Formats: sequence, structure tokens, C-alpha cells
Amino acid sequence: LGEDFISPEEIASARGLSYSNEQIAELHRAIPSRTTLEWLKSNDYMLVAGPPDEVSLFGINKRFFHASGGGKWRTDSRATFARDEKVSCRWYMLRKDIVPDSTNKTWSDQTQLLESNETVPTAIELIWGLTCQKAIRNTYLMTGVFARTSSVDGDGNHVYVTRENEGGYYAEGWENSQVNHAIGISSTREP
Repeated sequence: LGEDFISPEEIASARGLSYSNEQIAELHRAIPSRTTLEWLKSNDYMLVAGPPDEVSLFGINKRFFHASGGGKWRTDSRATFARDEKVSCRWYMLRKDIVPDSTNKTWSDQTQLLESNETVPTAIELIWGLTCQKAIRNTYLMTGVFARTSSVDGDGNHVYVTRENEGGYYAEGWENSQVNHAIGISSTREP
């Protein structure tokens, strides 16, 4: 995968985190098969190690998620995804852009575009991958698009993630039945 493979060692170095020897060994044992890696490469995915300790969107916001926007989820107690959904020490296979041809469609129509081995990542999974790509490869992904995730805000709408002009990433809910030329859907492949 070349630049699209982000190892735990790179994450530890760039983000000041510490993995145990057991965590490093387990991640190395759990690297996907050659067939899966080839599929990831041909479908424009990245493979990113999760953090050594579980972290939520609120947790990542304190250290690594430097978005300039407010985001209603920050103050809405009903937005449980921001504190309850977490990334952990495992591999994340994330598409580097929105699913092709997924804009100008409702949430329901967008989910129909996923292949049988794909699902929609949570907001924290996508933001973890995007911020790792920026911290380690100095590359911003999801520029100029809004990527819907499986996370749901306090109003019952799926949360999108996008890059703001100021350099950070932004997350906010978008009504599921609304369509837009820039709102697509993100995807992940489960191990």
C-alpha cells in the first residue's frame, strides 16, 4: 500500500503515543492478507493502525482533531456518538475519498452503493484515519467533499466529516433525506 499504510510505529512517533510490545506484535500478526491488501489498493483505501488506548471524538478533539468549526455535537447531550463511539488498537481500512457516484443521493440511496464487504465507518473512525494521514504523510484527504458516516447526531441525522479551509476537519449532522452535489458517503472494510 505504500503511503496508504500507516503503522503503529509511525503513529507513535508522530502523535506521541506509546504502544505496548504486545500491541505492536498483535497488530503485526493481524495485518490483512495479500488479497485484501490488493483489494484495498485497487479501491483507493488506506490501512491505519488504531491508537493504543480507546479514544472517542471528544478525546481526539482534545489532542488531535483541530477543527475550527463549532459543531453542534460538542454541546448537544443527545449526540452520544461523540463520547460513546471509540477507536481502539486494531486495523482500520478506510476509503480515502467518498464512494464514487455517491453525491446527490439520500442516505438510503448512498448505502445501496456499498459492496457486500463494505460498511460505513463511524465519525471517529474516519477522523482518526484522516488526522493520522495528515500527521504522518502531511496529506489532507476528503478535501472539497462531505463524507457521511454511520454516526448519528442528536436529531437522528447521519454525521458528515469534511476538511475546512483553515486546515482542520469538521463534523456535523446532515438531514438523511437531503441531497447535495458535495455530500457523499464514506466506506470502510471490516477485517
